[in-house]
Amino acid sequence: MFCDYYNASNGTYCKRLRVMCPEHFKDPKVIDTDVCGCPLVKNVFDPTGEFCRAPKKSCLRHYQWEKLRRAEIDMERVRQWLRLDELVEQERSIRLAMASRAGVLGLMLHSTYNHEMVERITKANENGKLKETS
Repeated sequence: MFCDYYNASNGTYCKRLRVMCPEHFKDPKVIDTDVCGCPLVKNVFDPTGEFCRAPKKSCLRHYQWEKLRRAEIDMERVRQWLRLDELVEQERSIRLAMASRAGVLGLMLHSTYNHEMVERITKANENGKLKETS
């Protein structure tokens, strides 16, 4: 999908879409009998189900339409991979939050305690003090 041509002088890789890289990717030669084949549309977005039947060499109306269509598909795949990566990261963070929830460390750090038990202890202490003073 990506060019990934290694440039030894810079020590870098070409990260353009392979079909759109003019330096490292050459289009195949067009044969005289090739037909353009671009899907025809009306009102810009409505496909008609027909295709351009002009010879590919002489059709200037749909110049390099295959290359652009492949680039669109590759970009959509890249978007889906990025979204998938984002969702995996989100899932990992949610799983981490779920694993750390209701742990002893969290209870100790946030001073969580049983209020009913504390009320009983304080009442018992107050009752004990009242009995001692009387």
